[in-house]
Amino acid sequence: MHILLVGLGNMGNKYFWKLEQMGESMVLCDIDSSKDRKTHPFYCHFGDVREALRAVVVAVDPRDHVSIAKEFLQKGVPVLLEKPPALSSEEFRTIKDFRGLFISEVESYSVCANFIKKPKKSLRIERFGRGRGYLSPLWDLAWHDLYLLQRLSPNIELKGLDVEDGVWVLKGIVEDLSFTLKVAWEHPQPRRMWWIDEDLLLDFGEEKVYEKGKLLKEDRRDKLRLMLEDFLKGCFDSKGVERAYTNLKLLESLS
Repeated sequence: MHILLVGLGNMGNKYFWKLEQMGESMVLCDIDSSKDRKTHPFYCHFGDVREALRAVVVAVDPRDHVSIAKEFLQKGVPVLLEKPPALSSEEFRTIKDFRGLFISEVESYSVCANFIKKPKKSLRIERFGRGRGYLSPLWDLAWHDLYLLQRLSPNIELKGLDVEDGVWVLKGIVEDLSFTLKVAWEHPQPRRMWWIDEDLLLDFGEEKVYEKGKLLKEDRRDKLRLMLEDFLKGCFDSKGVERAYTNLKLLESLS
């Protein structure tokens, strides 16, 4: 049986090469016929796929996530959906209760995620990317840190958003503690970092943890592969769906 990969854009290509590396049998789908690699069955519409499928990975424009995912979930085929999984919590509710739905949470597989702890005084986060996403830096980048923040507490409140020279500055409260989250696309200094109480630095980009300036832990694990392996084995964290739902409601609270 095959794994269907829908979408061969930036993130879709990353999934393609990882699944290829893992030796998985794939069927590819993209509306752009020029992306046909000639090495796997290829379709321009997911509804035309005839191969037997054991799983589907969807990495397209988020506007189409729900409609594509629903098509396969209704048939009992597990779906790994890229973030954000929908454009609203109302839209997401139409698929969130399907048992086979899994939401991408690649940063949960970072060594840094194991060192997240409740701050006593301060929490600063920066996630500056090289490229661009579909919607905005908030929905594309801050999404990761919002699901990671839920490791601290489900009690998260977003208080405000400003944009300064292309950097989106999100302010909020988690467990009565204020935090600042800065995100940006196409930044000259890409980085993904958390500063907890100024003495603990979690570098998600380099997969390093520093305590009081000294390297405490380094583990350059293959996060994408680990996530895909869990998904294909069916042991993905089912709470990820609820975290995604919470993220959507948090982002909606800013409008």
